[in-house]
Amino acid sequence: MDRIAFEKDLIAILLVVESAHDKNKLLYKYEQANTNIREPEPVNFHTSYSIVIAKDFDPPSVKDDDAPRTTFQNFDETTIAILTSPNSYGSHVEVQVDDVIFVGHTLGLEQSTDLKSFAIFFVLRAIAKASVIISYQEMSQRIGTAIRCEEQRVHYLKNEYDKLLTFIQPHEIAASDSSNRRQNEDDKAREIREQAYSTMAEESQLAATLKQIFTDLQVSGEINITINNWLNVSCCLPHRSIALNCSLEPDFAFNVLSNAEQILKPYYGILLVIDPSALLASLPIDSSSTLSTLVRHLRSSYSMSRLSLETGLPLPQIYRLASHLLYWGRAKLIYPIYDDNVYIISPDADISKHGSLSKLYKETFRNTTNYPTLQEALAEYSDAVPFYDHTNRSDNDSELQERLQCVEWLLRHRLLVQVHYYYYLVLPNDNRSDFKDEYKQTRLPRPRVPLRRNQYSSNLFESSSKNERFHLTSENIDIRGNLLSVNSYDYNMASSPSTNQFSYSSTHHSRSTDTLKTMTGTSQDDVFASSSVNSNTTTDTGRYASHYLTKVSQALPNEQLEYQKSLAIAIKDAKEQHVTDFLRLIKYFNGTYHLEEITIMENMTRLQVLTIIEKFQSIVARALHPDPNPILQI
Repeated sequence: MDRIAFEKDLIAILLVVESAHDKNKLLYKYEQANTNIREPEPVNFHTSYSIVIAKDFDPPSVKDDDAPRTTFQNFDETTIAILTSPNSYGSHVEVQVDDVIFVGHTLGLEQSTDLKSFAIFFVLRAIAKASVIISYQEMSQRIGTAIRCEEQRVHYLKNEYDKLLTFIQPHEIAASDSSNRRQNEDDKAREIREQAYSTMAEESQLAATLKQIFTDLQVSGEINITINNWLNVSCCLPHRSIALNCSLEPDFAFNVLSNAEQILKPYYGILLVIDPSALLASLPIDSSSTLSTLVRHLRSSYSMSRLSLETGLPLPQIYRLASHLLYWGRAKLIYPIYDDNVYIISPDADISKHGSLSKLYKETFRNTTNYPTLQEALAEYSDAVPFYDHTNRSDNDSELQERLQCVEWLLRHRLLVQVHYYYYLVLPNDNRSDFKDEYKQTRLPRPRVPLRRNQYSSNLFESSSKNERFHLTSENIDIRGNLLSVNSYDYNMASSPSTNQFSYSSTHHSRSTDTLKTMTGTSQDDVFASSSVNSNTTTDTGRYASHYLTKVSQALPNEQLEYQKSLAIAIKDAKEQHVTDFLRLIKYFNGTYHLEEITIMENMTRLQVLTIIEKFQSIVARALHPDPNPILQI
């Protein structure tokens, strides 16, 4: 995303006021002078084939980036006042002339006897995105609303209007005497008028505030001002908050950020992109105390449901605060960092040795003992293996903490992408879909076997105890079966504050699947094998497929009868309780739901879901994909 383009969108800021006696009047204007005019390079050589081009010839193929600024400078005050005249009060205004567009929001002053309306206008290049125009209009409305409140309280705008008018009237009198005026005199009058605008910013508090707004938008895309030393106004342009390597279109990304609260999930986590202490220090005095509470409790291993328990805030309020942090570019969404997470290098990652991120990485991890360069750190994630496979058996607590900080840094700068296991129901001789080919194409290499399962120190993440690892068997399946309800969502006790987030709070998909395959002797290439291979090993050999056909028909009422019979045959040797649990989850085995979504939707623990899947692994295939939710890409 071209951040420089957004910086060039803004040309000027205007204050237009309509009084009871006069029509619209341009009361104040501030624009930044263009100091980056490129001089044509002199030709130092001459050949018989060179072509001499006249100085007044302007090739049509050459695009002048400052053309909108030149167009705006050609407008006099009267023209601008006419262009910004309101058709109605309380509505957005958008007027385009050639390559310049005026955007603002006109507010009426019903309680004032001298002033009728006013508006803060932003002058933009006409090629600005539609979402950029909307952002400026909303910003104009918020600033104008604060000014109107002060006008109703202490007649703030009327006092500033009288003050600014004393600077304008002398120039208006001089401009009225235009008989036989030469062009150079007009230019001199314009120059004097521009000097008057500079003087206004020194004498008028409102003019100084508008100038500060323009400067802040050019520098950071954010404003945090106080109107009349009383009302605080904070606004931002979300386009400046979006990452440079974001693959989404600006308008679409703006729409996602504007509606982030509706698409957040309880299993998402929040990762700050700035230091928490700096964020708390930057908050306005009148900011919500719940936002400060949330920032103090944020951890990269906490999900939003976990944060709801830690802070005592309702989950919808966590969503509202998280969307606010995303909109301002203070945080990004991730999945909580667990030891079973699988990360790969982002396709948009800047891995240049001389890039800005490489230099920043060296400065951040100057004394690292793991990976001294960014390229070495990213090389570790060339293969899709669980996070615990990246640790060494000799790592101590400080080295493990350093690895965690490295992963957080890579996620913060969008250099890593997390992938998840999605599940497919693949029956023998099933020709109605192409699940087998899709699975074989997307299946990534099997994780390498780790030398040791590291126990991360609980002191690093404020945990109070550790859990012992145990093999996945039917005897201990209920050990983690307890749930806590959080705002109609079930919360897995495996992620509770009393457990280590690197021990049993993760998905356990890679390890539990490998453990079961080792115990049963089943390899990953056997997922398409016939389900009747071990039919003679069950105790109830007299069970027939027709016994489960009714249940299959109820679980998949829209499927053809032949497909239902094929599924009933595939599961005919399983226990009835296992079949009941499997058919409860079968609607998620179409490659569009991953483990976290299944656990939330069915109010089950990860261990319970994985146990069901592993009992039917001969007909359930898995593939690695990133979560397609666009908010995770910002």
